[in-house]
Amino acid sequence: MRWRELYPEWQQAVDELVASRKTVLVLGGIDSGKTTFCSLLLKLKHQAGMQVGFVDLDAGQTTVGPPAAFSSVVIRKPYELLQDLTPDSLAFLGDVSPVRHGALALAGARRVLDDLMPLQLDSLVIDTDGYIGGWHGRAYKLMLIDLLRPQVIVALQRKDELAPILDALRRRADWNLHELPVPQAILRKSPPFRSQHRRAAFARYFERAQSHTLPLEQFSFIGRRLGGGQPISDARRRYLADQVRAELLHAEMVGDSLHLIVRQPLSDAQIETLMTLASVDKLVMLPQSAYHNLLVGLIDYTGRCYGLGLIESLDFKARTLGVLSPVRSVDPVRWVQLGYLRILPDGTELGEPLRDG
Repeated sequence: MRWRELYPEWQQAVDELVASRKTVLVLGGIDSGKTTFCSLLLKLKHQAGMQVGFVDLDAGQTTVGPPAAFSSVVIRKPYELLQDLTPDSLAFLGDVSPVRHGALALAGARRVLDDLMPLQLDSLVIDTDGYIGGWHGRAYKLMLIDLLRPQVIVALQRKDELAPILDALRRRADWNLHELPVPQAILRKSPPFRSQHRRAAFARYFERAQSHTLPLEQFSFIGRRLGGGQPISDARRRYLADQVRAELLHAEMVGDSLHLIVRQPLSDAQIETLMTLASVDKLVMLPQSAYHNLLVGLIDYTGRCYGLGLIESLDFKARTLGVLSPVRSVDPVRWVQLGYLRILPDGTELGEPLRDG
């Protein structure tokens, strides 16, 4: 391996960490070499005969599992690229960034790390995303580090972009902190390149997907507004539909608001009538098509995310959900966690359809 020539700035730290049996977390901004450092360390530890695990917490530029999810894996054999590995554990985020989903991201990170703990591996390496900017980014990274409790932190930066985070980390004595520069060999990637990388990762994941049908009675929707309230009875829903001369496919009360899924958008007059009849101050309306190609996490009866899927159909009359997924069976599904992206099977991102759904 030519890594000593390519990354001479890392040589001392890598030599020290290869022999270490501690949990190492790698921190840095976008394109700072975090995944390169992790992959190098994993390969060298595996070559040294260690049983080592990898935790991938970059949902936007994931290397092991599909995008929009965190993953963990045990390195069992030599590999060329991290993407060649199959994840042992997944946690569904449903988006390519934790920016708006801090609590969900923190819970998922802890979940995939905990899934490795019973294996009593010699060492763990944790890769993180490039979300470090502003006080929100700083707070997220500090909470993440405090939650995962690494014994070693490797901080990679070009200038002083990590300064606010490092100022806090230096004041703690419960980890060793390595502050390293970004080598010249680490190149920046353009936004189009990063988007294409993500598209290719989605496409690989859904390449062998097949259609599955689940009865709505088998599972609960979680993660978004749908399923978070009290469904209105069929008789009440039909009465409201008759009053506004519209097709209301699904209706539920979520707090003090009425959540509707409709075939066609309603007019302002229809909305006002519904709000009056239902005695609500807020009405959330989404067309049925908003759920088509929505990325979802499939959660089994133990709370484990064992696969991702794309909604193909949501039929409230037949009481079924159609999902495209590479999983072998949907029989274990007990929760369907709604995501924040719509994705075509070829990996094309259609954007977020559910602002309030």
